Amino acid sequence: MRRLDHIAGQVLRAVPIACLAALFVLLFVNVVARTFQLAGFAWFDEIVQGLFAWMVFAGAAALWREKGHFQVLWLADVLSPTPARMLHILITLLGLCFLCVMTWHGAQLTLKARALTPILGLPSSLFYAAIPVSGAVMIVYALADLLRLLRRKDPSP
Repeated sequence: MRRLDHIAGQVLRAVPIACLAALFVLLFVNVVARTFQLAGFAWFDEIVQGLFAWMVFAGAAALWREKGHFQVLWLADVLSPTPARMLHILITLLGLCFLCVMTWHGAQLTLKARALTPILGLPSSLFYAAIPVSGAVMIVYALADLLRLLRRKDPSP
């Protein structure tokens, strides 16, 4: 299981890095082309939107896996161990609720999307799929965190 988690972590880091690199290259090429008044890229915006969506949502999933999102730990630090553990369980449950709603609505949006991008003719659902895919990954890690918190014998998180 640790090996699978390690592979998932590598993929979750590689996707946003690749998207950011591609965005940088596209932006650089577009600026150079406009500077020298070469033909513009009509498809530029379409690709940028797709890359940006995947970069943001895959990056969010990578941060969720590593618990790298912003946290305010003051309350948990001042509470005694048992209430602090209960607070962590509550926060994890609230996060799970949010992720389930986000994933559900993202999946609905993806499944209902019928539009094609105007220049390249790519399905817009390809871009929207970043939402339910990353949401599902975050749900798996949130459930693992919840199980870890519930199984723990000592009351400290």
